[in-house]
Amino acid sequence: MRSVSVLVDGRLERRRRTGVATYIRDLRTAVADADAPGVRVRWAAGPPGLPRRGPITSVGNLLLDLAWLHVWIPLRALVGRESVIHAPVNWGPWWSPVPVVVTMQDLTWERVPQTYPAGFRRYARIFARRTARTAAIVITTSHSTARDLVDLYDIDPERIRVVPIGVAPDPEPAEPRERFVLAAGVMHPRKRIRQLVEGHALYWGRNEGDPDRCRLVIAGAGGADEQAVRAAAGPGCELLGFVGREELLGLYRRASLLAYPSSYEGFGLPVLEAMAHGCPVLAAHTSSLPEVGGDVARYMHDVSPEAVADALDEALADDDDLRRRGELGREWAAGFSWERAARETIAVYRQAAR
Repeated sequence: MRSVSVLVDGRLERRRRTGVATYIRDLRTAVADADAPGVRVRWAAGPPGLPRRGPITSVGNLLLDLAWLHVWIPLRALVGRESVIHAPVNWGPWWSPVPVVVTMQDLTWERVPQTYPAGFRRYARIFARRTARTAAIVITTSHSTARDLVDLYDIDPERIRVVPIGVAPDPEPAEPRERFVLAAGVMHPRKRIRQLVEGHALYWGRNEGDPDRCRLVIAGAGGADEQAVRAAAGPGCELLGFVGREELLGLYRRASLLAYPSSYEGFGLPVLEAMAHGCPVLAAHTSSLPEVGGDVARYMHDVSPEAVADALDEALADDDDLRRRGELGREWAAGFSWERAARETIAVYRQAAR
């Protein structure tokens, strides 16, 4: 069997605190643990980003990223005699001496363009389209994103491999659920956290005097909607800011419900993580979320504040249904393993190196 050497651009693992960083970290661990004779995978961490303190540092980070991705990565692959470059987040080098595998995490700038600045949309469209069209193989984490690539970028489906993200089963015993709804993630406009806060405020007011009404706990910070979310937060809404990994897992174990009203996702990792920890899920019925949540999650087709309040009322009124969905969620999440994801990713590396 021919030996394969892979160089993976891992710079965003330490530059982000979102699902992308989790994907890179957990894939790195799973690939290292996999039985893959003849395959060597090296991860390039990249330079640390500049602190975000305004337009000057933003431009500085952009220049660092461009130099890293389009100059350093190809040169490292050339000098190191790599067989394949893996770009795990949407765009790869403009030129490469070896075949490129790219993981297209999503096409948010195409599907919800109004939630991004025009400059970013142009940048993302140029580099993502070119990378998807020139890559040897394109990985997506959902069939939804695979369809987007075919529909929007005219990518041949034969060049796409769907490799769902994995999740580790919860090793801890089930805990008693507390009366709170959890929301997790960056306060980006497409996540619709503001609408969730406004909807929860209506639910909270409707159930005044009910000792079992659920407060809303938001674990996350940053994003263009952060100030609007803070302004909308009222009684019954707790903003935790960014929380560490272990604290987040503890919240999944204790919450009565995860609310995930996002308008578009390439996968939707918090949905799967919550299920793995026995937490029922209420999600928007859009993009990849029905694929990730299956028949176990509840869904909202309307995410206006009034509709969110109605959905919370309905979901939280039936404790037996919440328990049932929590138990089924654990079983459903067990079907998403990092062992399988690593095995299928390594198979892509072998195929690209031929």
